[in-house]
Amino acid sequence: MQTTDFYPKTIQSLPIVRRGSQGKTIKNLQERLSILGYKLLIDEVFGMATEAMVKQFQRENRLLVDGIVGSETWNTLLKATSVPFEALQSLPILSFGSVGNDVIRLQNRLNDFEINLLVNGIFASKTEGAVKQFQRRFGLTADGIVGPFTWNALLHEFF
Repeated sequence: MQTTDFYPKTIQSLPIVRRGSQGKTIKNLQERLSILGYKLLIDEVFGMATEAMVKQFQRENRLLVDGIVGSETWNTLLKATSVPFEALQSLPILSFGSVGNDVIRLQNRLNDFEINLLVNGIFASKTEGAVKQFQRRFGLTADGIVGPFTWNALLHEFF
């Protein structure tokens, strides 16, 4: 049984962000801080409140407290919010013909990567094509099936 925690392998490619930064990477940063209990608005803007929460996170994790999210802060944050492989295995396997809330979750997450899917809870040909596109982009087997490794990439990769 594998017990490794999964988090992005591309930490060195993540941008250094600070007050004034904006966009999807900031949204991901804010969501991860929120998961850990830091109270802030998730608005894709690295403002004073986000900077204060980053500094608090850095202080609590014995990092350099500068409010700038570089490789050490990213690494610590990603490890703190990683999902154990066992939890990934408990997520449903989705493929062509699947329907329901898990497909809605999948479609919404794919749209975070600017794939532009209709969110309708139906895993049809457009969703399958989008999954294959995502899988190719992240070096996965492009089979259109959303299993543990595709879920891992969907839940942990940055935009």
